[in-house]
Amino acid sequence: MRVTFPHMGNCWPAFKVLCTGVGAEVYLPDPNNATQLKTGLKHSPEWVCFPFKVTLSNFIEALDDGVEHIVMATDCGPCRFGFYYAVQERILKDMGYDFKMYYLPQGDLLDFKWVKLLKKLSTDKSLLNYFRIFRTARLFLMKAQLIQTIEKLEGLTRCYEVNKGDTTEVLDKCIMMVDKSNSFSSLKRCRKQIKKEFASIETDKKDKNDVLKVGLTGEIQVTLDPFVNHDIKRKLGELGCEVHMNLSLYDWIKHKFHVNFHRKYLEYLNKSHKNIGGLQMDIGGEAFWVMGEYIDYAQKGFDGFVHIYPFTCMPEITAKSILTKWYGDGHFDVPPIFFGFDEHSGEAGMVTRLESYVDLLKNMKLKKKDNKNKEPLLIHSIKNK
Repeated sequence: MRVTFPHMGNCWPAFKVLCTGVGAEVYLPDPNNATQLKTGLKHSPEWVCFPFKVTLSNFIEALDDGVEHIVMATDCGPCRFGFYYAVQERILKDMGYDFKMYYLPQGDLLDFKWVKLLKKLSTDKSLLNYFRIFRTARLFLMKAQLIQTIEKLEGLTRCYEVNKGDTTEVLDKCIMMVDKSNSFSSLKRCRKQIKKEFASIETDKKDKNDVLKVGLTGEIQVTLDPFVNHDIKRKLGELGCEVHMNLSLYDWIKHKFHVNFHRKYLEYLNKSHKNIGGLQMDIGGEAFWVMGEYIDYAQKGFDGFVHIYPFTCMPEITAKSILTKWYGDGHFDVPPIFFGFDEHSGEAGMVTRLESYVDLLKNMKLKKKDNKNKEPLLIHSIKNK
């Protein structure tokens, strides 16, 4: 059985082991690219979310190569993501492809519907198969956690690198290392090796206090896939920003298993600001937690906040409107910037906006530093009077 799944940034080693672990052969789509995207654009409704078009492109590429089984996640609630699999299946069937679509409901992973899906993909139908499935699930979680660690270290390291490109090189090396590690012991060794690899990057932290701390968040597909967001995380790092990003596949999985206490804290922050428009419930996408992240970063004294999302995504646009008002009304002093992505988004325009934004943050940080230095002098002069 040859199986494929959507390509989402660096998450592919985790998704891959989920299939190979139960005996299925995996067709790994190419990293998302402009050539591949053309087929998805051609057969998608114009108004639909950008991730829909990107994932449809992945499926068409796989089906053209003879793949007959597709795995796609789905969800319930107000977000259009819950309808992706059904609409994509209809489009692909109308195009004449013969395949079977397996969908993974992720509304609540504690209902263990994912076990039934892995049973369908498994070549082993004996009772021992349950042991194999749970072993595979553990490998998946370990790989997802390691990928999260890699991406966090990437964001915290790039702005300090002496030789441009070292961080990206180590990132790619570590992702391949995770892919090749398929036992619990090798993944534990991999964790130590990842930290060594990033520690080996030559860095210059003499001006660490002057480096901008920026939070990056948004809709999960757009935030995690460098092609979709024009590699905004790398560009921020190269502009001298220390990028903090909590969003990851592992973060999302923990949330769906109801053990993500960081997200619960973000929900609390959002709800506790009801008097100024804080959301009281999940309205789709990542909007509920994006607003909590903004409050959290503001309270921690971050310099900037970058929110990215698919163009036309109503939940994220709702969050954008509220965050803009919060900053405009002076409730928080962290200036947010927003980027909506679709097939028409230009990289040059995004880079220009980012450069201007970073210059603004540097000037604001310098002004705050000057004001802080002047305060003791002012107090001293008042005492002398």
